[in-house]
Amino acid sequence: MTTAIIGTGGIGSAIARQLASGGEALQLSSSDKESARKLAAAIGAAAVVAVDNRSALQGVNAVVLALRYSVLKDVIDEIADVLGDRSLLVPSNPVGLDAQGKVVRLLPEGQSSGEVLTGWLPAGTRFAVDTCAATSGASAVAIDTLELVFESAILTEQTVTIR
Repeated sequence: MTTAIIGTGGIGSAIARQLASGGEALQLSSSDKESARKLAAAIGAAAVVAVDNRSALQGVNAVVLALRYSVLKDVIDEIADVLGDRSLLVPSNPVGLDAQGKVVRLLPEGQSSGEVLTGWLPAGTRFAVDTCAATSGASAVAIDTLELVFESAILTEQTVTIR
C-alpha cells in the first residue's frame, strides 16, 4: 500500500515516520519543499517527494491531509478531482491563533469539522476526521486513528461517507 501525505509539519512527519516503520511506501508533498526533502531523507527509500499535491496522489491508496485548518479547503479544491475512491484522513484541528497568539476555534460553536469537510469534499469520499487537543499528544492520537483506518479492513465509526 502507498499513502500520500500532504503536509510535513509535526503531525504529518509523525504519521509518515510511523507508516514507514510499518513498511508503508509514502509520497510526500508540502508547501515547504525543504521540509518534505528532509523528511524523505530521514525516512529513506520508502518515501519520495512529489512534485506537487496532485502528483502526490498518483498510484496511492490513501491520503493524509496533515495541514493547518486555514489552508485545508484550498488544498482540497486543488486535489478534489483526483481523490477518486482513496481513503482520506484529516487530522487537522479547526483552530488558529488570535491577535494575542491564543488558540481559538475557527468554526462556530456546535459545528463539527466533519460537517464542514462534508461540504468541501466530492460526493462519495470516504474520510476519517481526527481532531484532538493541540497538545504534544496530538501526533499519537492521529497515529492511533491511522492504525484503525489503514491497518484494518473496516472503517471506524469516525469515518464518514459523503452521499
